[in-house]
Amino acid sequence: MATIEDLKKLFQLQNETLATEFKSWLDLNIPAGRAPLAKAAIALANHGGGTIVIGMREANNAPIGSYPRPDQIGRYTADAVNAAINKYADPNIHCDLVHLTHPTSGNEHAIVVVPGGQIVPIMAAKGTDGEILAQKVYIRKPGPKSEEPFTAEEWRTLLDRCVRANRDSLLEAIRGIVQGRSLDSLAQAQIDELLKFTDASRDSWNTRLEPLPKDDPARFPFGHYEQSFQILGVRPASDLRSLLGNLRKAAEIRLTGWGPFVLLERKPIGPVPVGDVIEAWVGDPRERGRDGRHCDYWRARPDGLLYEIRSYDEDFTEKAEPGSSIDLTIPIWRIGETLLYVARLARLFGEDPEIAVRIQYDGLKGRRMAALFDWRYLSYDRECFVDTVKMQGQARASTIEDNLAEVLLPLLKPLYDAFDFAPLSESMVSEEIAKFRNNRY
Repeated sequence: MATIEDLKKLFQLQNETLATEFKSWLDLNIPAGRAPLAKAAIALANHGGGTIVIGMREANNAPIGSYPRPDQIGRYTADAVNAAINKYADPNIHCDLVHLTHPTSGNEHAIVVVPGGQIVPIMAAKGTDGEILAQKVYIRKPGPKSEEPFTAEEWRTLLDRCVRANRDSLLEAIRGIVQGRSLDSLAQAQIDELLKFTDASRDSWNTRLEPLPKDDPARFPFGHYEQSFQILGVRPASDLRSLLGNLRKAAEIRLTGWGPFVLLERKPIGPVPVGDVIEAWVGDPRERGRDGRHCDYWRARPDGLLYEIRSYDEDFTEKAEPGSSIDLTIPIWRIGETLLYVARLARLFGEDPEIAVRIQYDGLKGRRMAALFDWRYLSYDRECFVDTVKMQGQARASTIEDNLAEVLLPLLKPLYDAFDFAPLSESMVSEEIAKFRNNRY
């Protein structure tokens, strides 16, 4: 809804606009008063929303000016306004009503705020004395005036607006599921379990690092990111061998050369049982020829808890100094691929489980987001002024598989915001997903 200050500015207009219509005072107790109000509201709703200022004309449509409300017309209420409009509008629309005093005349006026975002054209369900005709659609046209659409272009514009609104409504519903069902909405016991597993996994990784030299690449000296997941409401794998079988099956689809939860079936970097979990550390110092880019560490537990910590690809390229950059599109690829992997794994635990997601990026302060590996263009590099960014959310396996862009967009938003509000759009995310999904190894 427009602000009060925005509505006050309407008094300054000398003429109507496509989004603003001025009406004389209307008696909403009779059809002759209700019909013109409904016609204007229908046209504005189909236009994408607007306002009707009542009392700014005389009954004979004299020039725009402020006129007092006649004594025989009572002060409007929101219920009366909506009842008048919805005697005609199909489907019904809900309008807001605001009473404001004209700054010069001192007359109080009623301002009807008509919403846009309709997913189908609004039509008149009935007619009255030629003022409004049954089964007719009205739109705003230059003049301005409220009339039926007659040309193909007028119909195309109206239908395109409805299609966009319907699509936006659907995407917003999906985002609402993803964002509204955030990690914070889980039962406290589930939150505690995921955080406890994350902390224990990080501690286990640090224990493995203790004997290594301070400059060892497996320590990820420039920074790293960690990902934790909990597959919710499923029966645990029967044992570690069964869990390993599920991990192998989920890894059969490879979308990049070095995917998440990498399974290398050889010592000393292959998966091993450690207590009640499976662990793998590609950074094991006994591995010959290892490098900091490929020193991943991960853990998995039979009840659907997963953890992984990885270095940044950007620290191992000639295109940037180590520790200086984050690529514009790499987070979409890495987190997107991992989410798809976990969704496949979750399907092996249950039909369509919910998955809680927690991601943490560390070592960001002073880095700049830049287009290092992609054709995309940034007008300037975006610097990050915080060292750590945490992201969290929750989604079903099917939502991740079918609507990955809608899951990734809100999940990654805190990271891109931290880099001086770097661009992150639905189209960009969708295009990058399409690239790595079509690039199977």
